[in-house]
Amino acid sequence: MFHHRMRSTDPSPAGAESSQAAILLAAVEAMEGTLAVAEALVAERRAVDLTGLEGEIGRLCAACLAAPRAMAPALRLRLESLLRAHDRLRAALAPP
Repeated sequence: MFHHRMRSTDPSPAGAESSQAAILLAAVEAMEGTLAVAEALVAERRAVDLTGLEGEIGRLCAACLAAPRAMAPALRLRLESLLRAHDRLRAALAPP
């Protein structure tokens, strides 16, 4: 997911940061969508395997550590939301 590199027409450090920010935000949005689908499946009492999802969330969090400092507050809020959704999924899938 994070090995894809966007080509920037702006070779400046700010352009590189802008590209990195766009990639990270797209990855966060994709994970939000994946978690929303997983939550819908769980609500329908369908089985969901979180193993791959947990690995992807871990890689996303690691990638965010290298994010431009200016993105930190917005990324933090979105990652916290992702982790809450993940926690809800784990709780919903836990044996009674």
